This record gives sequence, C-alpha cells and structure tokens, in this order.
Amino acid sequence: MASADTLPHNKEADDDADMFEDATDGPASSIEGGNNNTSVTDTNEKTVQKQLASNPPPAALPTGWYLKPSQINAPGNYYYFNQDTGECCWDLPASASSTSAAEAVSQESLNATALAAAAAVKSILKRAEPTAAETNTTFTSKSSADTNSTVAKSSSRKKQKTDDREKHREKHHSSSSSSPKEVRVLHILKKHKDSRRPASWRNPKITDTKQKAISDLHELLSILSESSSNPKELRATFEELAKTESDCSSAKRGGNLGFFGRKKMQPAFEKASFGLRVGELTRDVVDTSSGVHIILRLA
Repeated sequence: MASADTLPHNKEADDDADMFEDATDGPASSIEGGNNNTSVTDTNEKTVQKQLASNPPPAALPTGWYLKPSQINAPGNYYYFNQDTGECCWDLPASASSTSAAEAVSQESLNATALAAAAAVKSILKRAEPTAAETNTTFTSKSSADTNSTVAKSSSRKKQKTDDREKHREKHHSSSSSSPKEVRVLHILKKHKDSRRPASWRNPKITDTKQKAISDLHELLSILSESSSNPKELRATFEELAKTESDCSSAKRGGNLGFFGRKKMQPAFEKASFGLRVGELTRDVVDTSSGVHIILRLA
C-alpha cells in the first residue's frame, strides 16, 4: 500500500479526481478547436487511461477516517484511524457511521494480540535480567567458593611444608649414627585402673586391670606381626589400630608423636624408642606410669 499523509483521505481522492478531470477536459477542448496536436493529445489520453487502469487511485475513505503509519506494533505498515470516535483498524472501514460486529470482533482480537505480544516481550526481558537476589546469591556463592578454595590451598601448602620437613628429618636421622639426637615413633597406649590417670577419649573411667591391658596389646602385636615383612603395610596397619585402640590423644594422628629428643618422655618409653631401629616394632609391651605401650619407630 502506498504511504499517505495524515490529511483526510477523501480530500486526497477529491484532489486526484479534479486533476484527472482537467486532464480529460483539456484534450476535448483542443479537439473541438481543431488543434493540430490532436494525435499527441490522443496518445497522452490513452497513456493516462492505461496508467489509471493498471494503478487506480485508492477508494475514498468514509468521513472522519485517516490512514496512519504504525510506529509500535507493525512498523512500515498502516492502519485506519477515526478522529471522531477514536477507533482503529487494519481493514478498510465499511462506513463512517457504524462498525459491523465482525469488525468490532476483529478490532478486539487485534488489541488482545498486541497486548499479549507486549506482555510476552516484557516477560522475556524480565527473565533475561537477573534479580538483585540472584545477583547477590551468585556473588556470595562465588565469594564463598573463592574463600574456601583459598583456605584449602593454604592448608594444603602448610601440610606439604610440614610433610617436607618431616621427610627431611627422617632422611637425616635414617642416615645418622646409631645414637640419634631425635627419634620419631608411633605408639599405642593401653591404660588400666592403676594408671596415673585412668581415663581417656575412649573411656571416661577405665577399670581394666594392668594384665588385661597387656593382653590386649599382645593381640595387637600378633596382628601387626603379619605385616612385619612390609614396612609400608606395617605402618598403615599400626596407624589404623592406633586410631581405634589407643587411649592416647595421639590416636587421631594414628599414634604419631612426631620427633622428640632425649629426656622428653618417660625413661622407659625413651629407652625403648631410642633402642629401636628405623622401621622396627617393639617385641613386647613397654610399661610406664601412663599405662602400657607398643612402639613403632619411623625415624
């Protein structure tokens, strides 16, 4: 459809009709006057008639109706607007005085479609934009994850440094003389009712006799002897037994007391620890005021 100004369409149609009447009257007057340009005039008239036949002017709109360009719902298209009643429609109005029921339904359908489309666009845009709560949650989650990752990395680095130091000391002591300044051992402690403090994380009040504690350790030595030919397996088995059977707080570390020098432990425990070779397990229990022990030297 050709574009039009916002002037009433019927005025445009009248202007066009006046122009065509002038074009028709002109040649007729010329013919009556015997003008020599009759053939040219006939040709022009036929040309105009052919153009009108192939591209006739639009029908005049009813009074009060305008053709207006659509700016929102369908840019590039045009709709009909009645300046008196405020009515709008896409189809050519049938009359100026009334709108048929079918046209009213069509208009309501157009309005409903336009509203639905606008609501859909708004909903899509709303879903596409994260809410403040979502943004805060994402930021908080990321910050928490970053913090946890940093703490984990820091803890891992500290553990690695500690392990490296322990390995260095183990290597140093394993290559030193038979009389080292420090040793590192694992131990399992069994307390009894005559221990200086007959209580532990396993039992707040220990009533077992000393003989019962010694008997329990002998059973553990029997289990450990099965792994005596494999140092790694022996250590792993010892650590697992210590975690469940030892009355010492070092149980949570698999019985590991770390490095210690002379005169740091009770005499019997020190003598037994320094008297073992690296990787060697005590053959019998070691008796101290804390209870009875079995010991595995690591370094």
